[in-house]
Amino acid sequence: MNYRAEIDGLRAIAVVSVILYHAQIVIFGRDWFEGGFIGVDIFFVISGYLITRIILTELEETNSFSFIKFYERRARRILPMLFLVIVVCIPFAWQKLLPLDLVDFAKSALSAIGFGSNFFFYLSTTNYGTDTSFLKPLLHTWSLGVEEQFYIFFPIFTLLIWKFARKSFLTLLIGMLLMSIQFADVMEGTNSDFNFFLPFSRFWELFIGSALALIELKYGRTKNVILTQTLPILGLFLVVHSITFFNESTPHPSFQTLMPIVGVALVIMFCSTEDFVGKVLSLKPIVGVGLISYSLYLWHFPIFAFGRIGSFNPSAYDKLEWIALAFLLSIISYYLIERPFRKKYLITTKIVYVTFFAVISGLVFFNYNLIKNDGYKSRLPQILLKQNLDEAVWDNFKQNGKPCYQRKSDFCKIENDISLTTVYSLSDSHFSAMSPQLVKFLGKQFNYTEANIGSCPFVLGVNKYNLGGKHAHCTNEFQNLRYSLINHKPSIILIGGRFPLYLNSMKFDNKEGGVEGGKTGPFKAIDGSTFEDAFKKTIDKLTKDGHQIIFVYPIPEVGVHVPKHLFQKIQKIKEIKNLEVINQLISLNPLTTSYKVYSDRTKSTFELFDSIKFTNVHRVYPHKLFCDIQIKNRCVTYNKDEVFYADDDHPSDAGAEMVVNKIMHKIFAAEENIRKIK
Repeated sequence: MNYRAEIDGLRAIAVVSVILYHAQIVIFGRDWFEGGFIGVDIFFVISGYLITRIILTELEETNSFSFIKFYERRARRILPMLFLVIVVCIPFAWQKLLPLDLVDFAKSALSAIGFGSNFFFYLSTTNYGTDTSFLKPLLHTWSLGVEEQFYIFFPIFTLLIWKFARKSFLTLLIGMLLMSIQFADVMEGTNSDFNFFLPFSRFWELFIGSALALIELKYGRTKNVILTQTLPILGLFLVVHSITFFNESTPHPSFQTLMPIVGVALVIMFCSTEDFVGKVLSLKPIVGVGLISYSLYLWHFPIFAFGRIGSFNPSAYDKLEWIALAFLLSIISYYLIERPFRKKYLITTKIVYVTFFAVISGLVFFNYNLIKNDGYKSRLPQILLKQNLDEAVWDNFKQNGKPCYQRKSDFCKIENDISLTTVYSLSDSHFSAMSPQLVKFLGKQFNYTEANIGSCPFVLGVNKYNLGGKHAHCTNEFQNLRYSLINHKPSIILIGGRFPLYLNSMKFDNKEGGVEGGKTGPFKAIDGSTFEDAFKKTIDKLTKDGHQIIFVYPIPEVGVHVPKHLFQKIQKIKEIKNLEVINQLISLNPLTTSYKVYSDRTKSTFELFDSIKFTNVHRVYPHKLFCDIQIKNRCVTYNKDEVFYADDDHPSDAGAEMVVNKIMHKIFAAEENIRKIK
């Protein structure tokens, strides 16, 4: 293959757009790179083009293909830097991550080594692009998983077509391409999270690159001056426009993603160093960034993740420092790791195999031990060990020997006696966090059914939209399914959750440096009414069915991950087991939030809940437990004995117990009402 400098120029655009997207730097009141996630798609097209050229050129020249040589070249290209980044991340993960986060990191490292990051992060990450996901140091390796899965599938596919249907290669390739993009567009409307990580939803982008390579090898590159002078400009415009104007509401990947992908295709197909775009992309500084783009892609995300963990509200200056560090490490690793490993005369095949085997064995052994030992909880003082630090996800709780699982859209049901009153929890992850305490307090006096869905309040007749598509687990169909579970009448139904977020779609800002940032997807009623009207209709329906409703008003948000905040404070002292010193450190400048900020934030929620007046509606006010309204006008997050939060808004076991105590008083009052009716 002849070297094409403009391809490296495209790589530079791709990696810079991804970095600036992850940096979330606001300039003149706007993040100008909200569509920077498109950079990954640019990489996919380039990869498809280059890999297909390599395979087809070898088949053309030798009429054979060596899988061993192909995968050795891919391994030399991908694995050394991947291993290096994982190894360097480990001590920082040990220092900065809480035990369960450390276990999650270890699992992500193993999934990256096993070429399955995209599937792992789909199962463990609710939504790519959220602040929580940006704290996962190896999240970006999901794209390597997609490429590696393509490298496994495509050479076999190509060899079979070459042998048995060579003349139909382009036709079959286009057919696969069309099926893949159609699948992605349909899947975006049904399960946008799965669609984002699924390889077949991305293969069409790689196939477009493959088709370009096939056309180029078969017909050569066009020499039409008009086309070579105009189409690369159009292509570059489409790419830059997408990076600038796409955002979290853009359906992706979908038909709309064709805009930047077609742009990349036009540049690859018609660009050369003779036209304007080619000359720009071939400038030495741009090509230089393209050459280190792989190292830059791998380094930047863990630097950003660990930086964010150590800073509640990083400034633009902080982020520029992170970017500079990523560039420095990338330049060093490009010359010391990437280039040497690509050259057989420097590092022989035998050395490569021995090195890879040793590194993989070491990483598997170390990360397996992190998982086996639960992230070494002994690193933490007692005050943090007592808390539920699993970000309020109830993985497995047993009552009377009956397992109860809570995973995204799974529901939990515990029945002791059909003659007993049933308590239904129809809310979001805040209530999932409280479920273990609820089950403990309810005991054998009540039946219990949980139908909580993360970021999804119980409102009939609405759909939630996420990253441009319908939320996979918060649709009208799922809401009806939740309603259908209410098969005991009359019953007690718990309603609540993070309504301030659902009503205005804005994440929390505590006005004191703790900024959650970002937005959540909007809710749209299927009959065209408002979210508030749909909620009122839902409660009206439940009350007419004879149920007792318990409104649990919003738990104060913090804007800062409370256990991580404490962990960082404790890391500053050497004698971590000295409880007196720890308690003094924790008591110094305690983490609290403003009650006024809480009041302003929850005003619309209180108005909505207060506007619903039925005799069978009961109310619980968690802020009265957390906030000192009369004196200091502040809301607390922990005391010297217990931490009340599992992250920045979900209650820990201790916080949940406080709220559930109040809920139980209302449950007994509601049950008394049911007995009177009976």
